[in-house]
Amino acid sequence: MPKIVLASALARWLPAGADRDGGFLVDGQTLHDALEAAFRHSPSLRGYVVDEHGALRHHIAVFIDGQALRDKTNLHATAIAADAEIYLLQALSGG
Repeated sequence: MPKIVLASALARWLPAGADRDGGFLVDGQTLHDALEAAFRHSPSLRGYVVDEHGALRHHIAVFIDGQALRDKTNLHATAIAADAEIYLLQALSGG
């Protein structure tokens, strides 16, 4: 099963008692499916990670098995391996 690991800024949205360091296993063959499973686990995480169109928010960075996700809009087309590690981080911006 794919594993989602949240940076500490996002882990605060996990339910009380959840493992905030080790991540959690989810079902899914695409990034969209894995995120939907994560949102079922922690519904309050949805609004922080994706916008009203289902695209990743600008301030969220995603790494799948160490590779940065480039297309944040078509999550259905991003296939993931059964043992994928998906890291969600709060991206830094500014100048």
